[in-house]
Amino acid sequence: MTVKRAVVATMVAALTLLGGANVASAAPRTASVGAPALRLAAGNHPELNGARLQQVGRPEVYLVLDGTRHWIPNPDTYNQLFRDWNGIQQVIDITNIDEGAAITDRAVLMRAPNTAPVYLVSNGVKRWVTSPQAMDKYYLDWNKIQAVPQVVVNSVPTGGNLG
Repeated sequence: MTVKRAVVATMVAALTLLGGANVASAAPRTASVGAPALRLAAGNHPELNGARLQQVGRPEVYLVLDGTRHWIPNPDTYNQLFRDWNGIQQVIDITNIDEGAAITDRAVLMRAPNTAPVYLVSNGVKRWVTSPQAMDKYYLDWNKIQAVPQVVVNSVPTGGNLG
């Protein structure tokens, strides 16, 4: 392993491990009382991209990316990415939405200093959040973005965009 690659690997690991250190702990809450639960046909649901979902009566929260549900593994990871616990939609049967890989524990939002692109980093890939509207659609928190050296951003493989 080259020195540069070792340094980059160490920085990515540190970013992942330390990313949640300054996150305020907020207790998970369920969706707003009185909001109707969604009934969905089985399959892929790209119309729900950006939605945060929860099965009625269950504590697990999912994020819809590319039409599939991705489990958010714990409150620290949730708090590392999202503004708050408001707006989580209830679903009658979450298994009707195709399942994707879980969001990585302590996934992060990152950008290089003095650059505009913001990325969601999970499962070993970075996904470009294409606009402020996409930040809103996915309910991502501008205040949770970690500034990392450009070499770190460049070293993470690129996945699909969030738009």
